[in-house]
Amino acid sequence: MLATQKDMMQLDDSVTQLRKNQADLITKMSDLSGSLESLNSQLESSQQRMSVLSQKLDDLQADLQRRFNVLSGQVTGNGGQGPSAPGDLYRLAYNDLEAGKYDLAIVGFRNFLSQYPKVDLSAQAQFNIGECEFARKNFAEAAHEFDKVLVNYPKSEFAPKALYKKGLALQQSGRKSDARDAFKRLIKEYPRNELAKSARDLLSE
Repeated sequence: MLATQKDMMQLDDSVTQLRKNQADLITKMSDLSGSLESLNSQLESSQQRMSVLSQKLDDLQADLQRRFNVLSGQVTGNGGQGPSAPGDLYRLAYNDLEAGKYDLAIVGFRNFLSQYPKVDLSAQAQFNIGECEFARKNFAEAAHEFDKVLVNYPKSEFAPKALYKKGLALQQSGRKSDARDAFKRLIKEYPRNELAKSARDLLSE
C-alpha cells in the first residue's frame, strides 16, 4: 500500500509537471503566433511603402521625360517633341509650383518669360514668381517680383492681385508704411475690385 501510494504521488507530480509544461508550451506558441502576426504586418507595411516609392519613381521618370522632350524641342526646333504652344512650358513650371517645388518653378517661369514676354500667360507667370518667393518667405524679393507685374503688365487682370500681394509682402517684411501706400494705391486705382475691400480692412486694422 505504501509503495502504491508513493507511485501515485509520483504520478501526480508527473501529471502536474506535464500540465505545467503544456501551459508553458501554449504560452510560447501564443507568443510565437503574435510574433508571426507582427512580422506579417511589418512585411505588408514594407510592401506598401515599396509600392508607393515605385509609383513616385515612375512619376519622377515621367516628369523628367516630359521636361527632356520640351527642352529637346526648344533646342532642335522639333515641334513634334517640343511644346506646341507657350502653355506647355508654362504648365511645367506651374506643376512645380503646385507641388511646392518653388526653386524649380521660379526657374521654369523665368525661362518661360525669357521666351514669351508678351503672351497671354506672361503676366500670370510673373505673378507666380512672386507667389513662389512669398511661399518661401522671401518677402522683400516677393514684393519686388509683384512690382514687375505692375510695371510690365499694368493692364493685366493680375495687376490688382499683384498690388495687393505686394502690400502683404511689404507688411510681412516690416515695411508697414510702404505696405499702406500699396493698399491705398490699390483702393485708388482699382476701387471696384474685390481686393479693394480687403485692402480697406487691412488699413483700418
